[in-house]
Amino acid sequence: MTDLKSKIQNQKVLVTGGAGFVGHNLVKTLVNQYQCKVIVVDDLSNSSLDLLSDVKDSIEFHKVDVCDSANLFPLFKDVNYIFHLACKQISSSGMEPNVHLRVNAESTLNILEYLRYHELPEFKRFIYTGSTSIYGSSVKLPVNENDAPDVLSNYAATKLLGENYTSMYCRNYDIPVSIVRYSNVYGYGQTPRNPYTGVLGKFVHNALIGETLKIFGDGEQTRDYTFISDAVDATILAAVHPRAYGDVYNVGTSVETSVNRLVELVSGIVPNVKYESVPERDIDNIRRRSIDISKIHKNLGWAPRFDIKRGIEETIKWYRTTLTI
Repeated sequence: MTDLKSKIQNQKVLVTGGAGFVGHNLVKTLVNQYQCKVIVVDDLSNSSLDLLSDVKDSIEFHKVDVCDSANLFPLFKDVNYIFHLACKQISSSGMEPNVHLRVNAESTLNILEYLRYHELPEFKRFIYTGSTSIYGSSVKLPVNENDAPDVLSNYAATKLLGENYTSMYCRNYDIPVSIVRYSNVYGYGQTPRNPYTGVLGKFVHNALIGETLKIFGDGEQTRDYTFISDAVDATILAAVHPRAYGDVYNVGTSVETSVNRLVELVSGIVPNVKYESVPERDIDNIRRRSIDISKIHKNLGWAPRFDIKRGIEETIKWYRTTLTI
């Protein structure tokens, strides 16, 4: 079977949020595996160019706020694909609702409006990266793309709004789009001291430096954890696959993993792990989650290659060899 992802080979690509966790891994894959000409847009408010140091000579970087249309839109000239990853994260959504609205949704609308009114002869697809947080505390598990949203945070509300704009502009104005909904992406390339690093990144880093792992509540809350290379692979496939045009796809594993199980897996690799239980936080308002990925598997032929055990092993290996801890 022909590798459809090869269609992106040597293309001109723009990635917003390209210095972030998923963003910089996507950028490096596009450069190293597909020899793309990549324009990286990031305001570096919550990221660093250090993680792109090994491809710095192969990318074009612009320190630009994604809402700064005057400096962003001229970069769209001759691009083939736009990957829109720039966003504010869930941990700060309660404190900065207006900022989340501006970055997560308004920036998306602005880009779509530009694509609607400007002729870009070489343009092929706008890829919006959504979030499975929009499913909230769904009783039905695993949740699929047709299940009703259950918005429980400003983050989820703004990500869903951006997604709805993207779908609507495809239907009404024929803007070529694809949407992927990520589920708890983890793996190499997360900066451990970043306050928005996910629980797995924090657990692995703290285990390696001998700090105590904090288990919020009883630790039986579950999520569907997706390894970073699987998320990047699905994103590129959604950008080029004909059946992803105008559609939305979950990206996950369909497997629930509890926080206690994460601690168990990390403890099986790193000796003498310390952990403690602490009170739940306001943002810990979802008890269980697993994501139905049958649609992306059936339509695009995608399936994750990393289960949680292998993914944690790879994450620990990267932290041990790459970070100064």
